[in-house]
Order: sequence, then C-alpha cells, then structure tokens
Amino acid sequence: MESAHTGFYDQLVGYLAAEGAVSEDQDQGVVPLTEFDHRPLPTALRLHVTPTTFDEHLRGMAPGAALLFPAVGPLEAAWRLFLVHLDEGVRTAKPGQTELVLDRSGVLAREG
Repeated sequence: MESAHTGFYDQLVGYLAAEGAVSEDQDQGVVPLTEFDHRPLPTALRLHVTPTTFDEHLRGMAPGAALLFPAVGPLEAAWRLFLVHLDEGVRTAKPGQTELVLDRSGVLAREG
C-alpha cells in the first residue's frame, strides 16, 4: 500500500529533476540518476526509494533533524537533512558503487 504522505516523495522527484536528468520507476522502487547538481554523473546511480520507504525514512530522521533545524517543523527538518545526506552519498560514491540506499546514518552508496 502506498503511503498517505507522498508529498515529500513527489518533492524529492521534483528536486532531482530540477538538479538534472532523472526518471522514476516506482514499480521497481528505483529513481535512476544520470545527472546531479546540474552535472552529468560519471556513472548512473540508482536511488532505491518508494513513497512509503521515503516517508518512513523522513519520519525516523525527524526527531534528530528537528534539533539541527529548529526553525522549521520536524518533517521539513528531516527533508533538509536528507538533502545533505543525498548530496554526500552521490559525491562519495566510489567506482562500482551505483546503488544509493537509505540508511539510518544517511544515504549510502553500495556496489550494484
């Protein structure tokens, strides 16, 4: 069943589309990335995320994120922290690490 809170997932896909080329495959739970930060990626990456897993991830991050961004609500704070984690995951992916997965510590790049 799809999460009732798809707003942040839609916001994520829109954000990635604004950053560069992105497509979406909700059936596979993957958002392929070929560009990020308005630049082509040397190797395409696959962000493993669905509306449900993204909602759960943000809600899990919210209490800690609220401490980092006290001027906004907990879910908005989690969204902001997620963007930092995503940027770090994309930028630190090593050759052969094409799969980006959500983790309690952020977004991890793993071998495909």
